[in-house]
Amino acid sequence: MEQANNIQQLAAAPSINNIPSISSSAMLVEFGFSIWGTKKQDKTATKAIANGTGADTESVEGRKDIMRSDKLTAIRKFAANARNQIHYRLTLPWSDMGLRLLPTAALFDYQQAMSEAKQEYWRLVEDFLSDYDFDVSQRQAEAEKLGTLFNSRDYPPTDVLRGKFGWRCIMSHIPEVGDFRLDLQAEAADAIKQQYEDFYTSSIDAAVSDLWQRVRNNLETITRQLSPKDEVDDNGDQKYNKLYQSVFDTSLELIGMMRDCNLTGDTQMAAVTSQLEDALYGVSTDMLKHNETARLDKHREVQKILDNLPSLGM
Repeated sequence: MEQANNIQQLAAAPSINNIPSISSSAMLVEFGFSIWGTKKQDKTATKAIANGTGADTESVEGRKDIMRSDKLTAIRKFAANARNQIHYRLTLPWSDMGLRLLPTAALFDYQQAMSEAKQEYWRLVEDFLSDYDFDVSQRQAEAEKLGTLFNSRDYPPTDVLRGKFGWRCIMSHIPEVGDFRLDLQAEAADAIKQQYEDFYTSSIDAAVSDLWQRVRNNLETITRQLSPKDEVDDNGDQKYNKLYQSVFDTSLELIGMMRDCNLTGDTQMAAVTSQLEDALYGVSTDMLKHNETARLDKHREVQKILDNLPSLGM
């Protein structure tokens, strides 16, 4: 019971006066991309559906896909992967407006990865645009696939189309609670500062909670993979779940993020980070696959760490 109380105290967000300045240890980053959309609403199709079903045109919607392109699909997949595997992986949530927290310790890796991704994104875009006129002419030659829904005005010229693609990555300073320079009356200024203080505290708490949840999910996956199955093989030997090195690689990334993103000086996060380093650095899935004793010992070690993670209201 005492241990549980200690965990809750450690996991609790500190008061704003005790929160160290993070403006020098982290920054805010916003990332987004835009891609030409080929699925469009069509009034003719909407009316046809309504007439054919007796439905009101306000209750149905007709849509068409004006171009199916493997190169366009590749652009979508690449940009989404950059968002998930670079932007989300190296940052933590900060606000509902899309801003995320980037520790300065991860700044170089983030900038390098995003710079390379940006170059590849625009290479893919230019590759698509180089074939665009041909693709449009081919689509026009196959207009019967859209029937009466084909409309040449759906296809903008290449120079206009280029403007429908975009890649945006903006970094900004994290304003501190007292960072207000507006000429306001004292009462209004105090109210604004209090609002931002609440936002500041809740944002840090949300970022730390998100990181704890990532760690929990990862450790749950590891313990599941290390666990024995409820069956044996033909020789009577115990069967185990399959181990994936990528899961352990994710653990090492999270350990680094816990060190970089311990914005509140949480002593439990520091302790868990050290425990995970001792438990997982140098671990080889090949070794665990061929050493049952080591596998079971590692399972118990990771499970103990998992059991002592903060509950975070779960």
